[in-house]
Amino acid sequence: MLLDNDAFLTQLTRLFENVKSNTKKIQLTMKRHTWQPKKLRNAEVAKELKNKELEKKGDDKEYPMVIRATCGKNKIQTVVNPSDSDKFYTAYSNILKVHMDSMKKREKKEKKKTDRKKKIRKAKATIA
Repeated sequence: MLLDNDAFLTQLTRLFENVKSNTKKIQLTMKRHTWQPKKLRNAEVAKELKNKELEKKGDDKEYPMVIRATCGKNKIQTVVNPSDSDKFYTAYSNILKVHMDSMKKREKKEKKKTDRKKKIRKAKATIA
């Protein structure tokens, strides 16, 4: 569901609070929004490749960002305009910092440690 920026942030905090009690995951995605249908984009790319005119174009346009959050079947998204981006990103980063404690620590692999020990043993065996 497409929400305005403030409603998106409040829904995002609710999703993070619900995740603490559940075992679900939240997936956040961000991408530039170009307002062109996919068929037009593909046609333009094909035309550029066909003509082999792949010059770097100075794109001075400011595009809005689409930010999506999914948690199971709950899906929310918002479009952030360049003029509102500073305000939105400060609030967005604060929410992420507050709820960072709910993240699971990454499990370290012990395989690397055993590989190092094996290399040391082989090196000692070749020296002796």
